[in-house]
Formats: sequence, C-alpha cells, structure tokens
Amino acid sequence: MSIIQFLRILLARWKLIVATALACFVVATSIAMMLPKRYPASARVIFEAKSDPVTGQVLIGSRGGTYIGDQIQIIKDMRVAGAVVDRLGLVNDPSLRAAYEASGRSAEDGGMRAWLGQQIIDNTDAGMIRSSSIMEIRYQTTDPDRAKAIVGVIREAYIGESLRLRTDPFGRTSAWYREQTDIARNELAKAEKALADYMLANNITLVNGMDSETAKLASLQAALQQSQGMESTNTLTSTARLASDPVSDQLAIQLATIEDELALAGARLGPEHPTYKAILARRNTLAKQIGQAKARSQQNVSTMSGAVKQSVSDLTQQVEAQSRLILQRKPILDELVRLSREVELKRSQYDSANKRADELKLASDQSDPGITIMGDPVVSKTASYPNVGLVAMVSGVLGLGLGLVMALLIEFVARRVRGHEDLAHAAGAPVLAIVGAKQPSPLRLKFRKLFGRRSPDEPAGDLQAI
Repeated sequence: MSIIQFLRILLARWKLIVATALACFVVATSIAMMLPKRYPASARVIFEAKSDPVTGQVLIGSRGGTYIGDQIQIIKDMRVAGAVVDRLGLVNDPSLRAAYEASGRSAEDGGMRAWLGQQIIDNTDAGMIRSSSIMEIRYQTTDPDRAKAIVGVIREAYIGESLRLRTDPFGRTSAWYREQTDIARNELAKAEKALADYMLANNITLVNGMDSETAKLASLQAALQQSQGMESTNTLTSTARLASDPVSDQLAIQLATIEDELALAGARLGPEHPTYKAILARRNTLAKQIGQAKARSQQNVSTMSGAVKQSVSDLTQQVEAQSRLILQRKPILDELVRLSREVELKRSQYDSANKRADELKLASDQSDPGITIMGDPVVSKTASYPNVGLVAMVSGVLGLGLGLVMALLIEFVARRVRGHEDLAHAAGAPVLAIVGAKQPSPLRLKFRKLFGRRSPDEPAGDLQAI
C-alpha cells in the first residue's frame, strides 16, 4: 500500500476517525471530571551534618544517594504510617471504620490500623530539592485541610522514627555491654575473694603490692647493700684517721720540740745535769702519751670496723635465711602471683566493658536526629489529580489513533477501489487510461509520483485522462 492509497482511505473514513477520537475525548474527559479531586500538601525538612559525640563520625550525609533512598523508605514505612494513624486517631473515625468494614478486610490482614496505614503510604511521596539538603514530603487526599494535617504528622513521625532507628542500636548494644559489665563485676568479685581467701589461708600480707616475706627480703637486701657501702667507707676513713690522728700529731710536734731542747741541754749541760734529766723525763712522758694516743685511735678504729663488719655479717645471714624461706614458699607465692594477675585481668575487663557501656549510653541518649523542620506544612488549593487537560489531550491522541486503526481494519475487511492503483492491484493488469476524468494538474502529478507506488506492469508513461 502506497502513501497515496493510505491517504485516500483516511479521507474516505474521516468521519469514523473523527467520531472515534471525539468519543474517546468526551468519555475520558467526562470520567476525569467526575473523579474525586486530590489536593497535594507538602512539608520540608533539612538534613544537618552531625557527628557522633563518642567516635566523631559524621552521621548525616544528605548527599549520599543510598542515604536519601533509605530516608524515603523510612517515610513510606508502616511504622511511620502507623504512628500517623495512632496520633490522629483515625481508627476512631466512623466514616473510615465504615469504609474499612465495606472493604471486606479482617484482623488477619493486619486490621484497620494496617489498612489505614497502607492508604497513607500509597498517597505519600518524598524527594530531595535539587542542589540542596532539603527533602520535601508530599501527601495528597480529597480534603486539602486533612492533607495538610496528615503531612505535618508524617513529618513529625518520620523525625521520631529516624531518631529511634539511629539511637536504638546504641541502646541495644549498651544493654548488652551492661550485661557484660555485670558479668565482669561478678567475675572480679570472685577473683578478689579467691585471692583474699588464699592470702588468709597462707598467712600472707601484702606490703606495697608484694607479700610481707618478699618485702622483708627486699628490705634486708637494701640494708645489706647500705652496710657494705658503709664498710668500704669506714675502711677508707679508718686508714686516713690512723695516718693523721690530730692528738698524736700535736704530741709529735711537742715531742720534736723537746728533742731539740734535750739535744741542746746535753751539749751545754751534759747528761748528768738536773735540767737535762728533767727534759729527758718530759720527753719520755710525752713519748708515752703519744703511744697511748695511737693505741686509743687504733682501738676506736678496730671497734668501729668490727661493728660494721658484724652488721654486714648479720645482715648477710639474715638475707640468706630470708632467701631460703622465700624459696621454700615459692609455690605459694607463685600461686599468689597467678591469683593477683587474674584479679588485674578481671578488673581490666570490667573497666573496659563499663567504659564502653557508658559511651554507648551517651550515644543512645541523644535527642537531636540531625533533621530540622523547615516551616509549616503547605497545601495547594489546586487539585493535582485528575489532570483534566492532560487526560483530554492524551484521550484525543489515543482516540485519533484508535480511529485510524479502525478505519484500516474496516478497509481491509471490505476493500474498495478508491484509485487506479487499487484497480491495477485488483485486476492484475496495468491501467492505461482513466475515462471521464479531468487532466490532473502538474502539482498533483508530482504528488502522485512522489507518494504513489508504481506496479511492475504499469507503463512508464503517465496515465492519460480521456
């Protein structure tokens, strides 16, 4: 079929096409005008960048597509819709209850609350405002005032649910850590009691974190080291004191003076002279005093050295005895060390669990969801559904298409000759001339050549009108 044949069919069936298009337009427009109108209401929120008070991690990221998708699903979740139903008391509305009973649903289907919640979900939508961190929540229904009230409650319920979803995991984890803290506290108490019972049974007293016997050994070892240091110091002091005794040195000076006087008297007076003998007696007395002074110094040094050596010896014996006692008690002390380490381990576990529980409790006690309300809900007084203009346009286009299809179908069922092309096709022979027709204009000839389809048996020349 050529285009010219197609156009001839359309011209022949134009009434059917126009009637079909007009019928579709009238029916669709009438139905659209009779449908109940729905009025849209909207409420906006803005997402804020918030950080976790414990970890510092950013919690709100309004740019993430996944995050935005999650928020939209939360808005359209049954928990939010159910909260709206509860806050508005919709289950107590007589008209809604009558509609629910007429729907044939039962408690097995979730009851009236679930039915109303699903209706709210079906009429709710949300999306981000381009190039911003603002989300718009939209709700539409037949009553504009009711749409405004419901969208405001949806926004409030969404913010509450968003906060709960963010804090509940911290609360549950905090509760688990609290349980672990109680367990760790009980384990610590058991370990401390076991340590105390063991110390009591073995007569162990702790001094500065160690048992009394070990503390005593450490004290004796410190005293021994101090005494050994004093012994070395005393030896040097005694040697220096014996080498330079002040009393002996003074007497030695006096003795040297008397020796000079004695030598002078012997040379001048002679050994038998009374003066010489008196000086000699003084010399002998002074020499005796020097000997006595040195003897006393030696005795004092010996006494001091002996005391220090005795102290070192006694302390050495005490250290050795205490060391043997420690070795004998080594199994007891090893068990004490083990029990003490277990107590420290249990205390560390308890402190860690208690600290983590406090951190999670702080996170679960947050009251800021990171979402700020922007203004009051707004409602449009212009119905968003049905769009009569769009319905009329679409129905007209569809009706026109349906009319074209019907015209072609009817034409194919009852084919008629509407031009020499149809005649050539039906006869199976070329058309040589058209009798009684006017000579076509040059423009029509060009149009026919452009859109007409020539038969293989048709002569190359133009048809002649006779």
